[in-house]
Amino acid sequence: MTDFAPIKFMIEKFMIPFLSFSYEVITPNYGVAIILLTILIKILFYPIMNKQYQSMKKMQVLAPKMKEFREKYKKEPQKMHQETLKLYREHDINPFQGCLPMLLQIPFFIAIYATAMSPQFLALLAAPGANPGLSSFWLADLSLPDMTYILPVTLAIFTYYSQKMIMTDPQQKIILYLSPLLILF
Repeated sequence: MTDFAPIKFMIEKFMIPFLSFSYEVITPNYGVAIILLTILIKILFYPIMNKQYQSMKKMQVLAPKMKEFREKYKKEPQKMHQETLKLYREHDINPFQGCLPMLLQIPFFIAIYATAMSPQFLALLAAPGANPGLSSFWLADLSLPDMTYILPVTLAIFTYYSQKMIMTDPQQKIILYLSPLLILF
């Protein structure tokens, strides 16, 4: 995974230097450095994600009208498509605007994972006197699995609540319950 050029570039030019800087200047703890890196990426993507949330809200407002089109033009898919596009234009909605921000973030989070598994980061962790993890918390060594399962449970809870804030369609309730369970598993 770290041989893929864009991911390798992000690891070498952004991720490892940031983790080193954070460890040396902010706090001598690579666990905290990874958390800060994740927060920084979320802050950088906030404007794009905000547009995604706004687009999703607009789509939710139009959902009843879309359902009406599906029922009305059941046997005329071309007419349904035309009416849907017309509705999007009237309300200034781009349906792809909801997906694009997530697609832009994926390489960065893959790069965070690849960074944590990279030889450069493992060399930083193996340096004499390095504090590799969250020693003041439950996870003292980042190279060992979390046997208390605090991280997966926390991630599942945050996933559930973040999806609950966004979803209003009762048909999507199964996703609301299923995806946090899959993340937990």
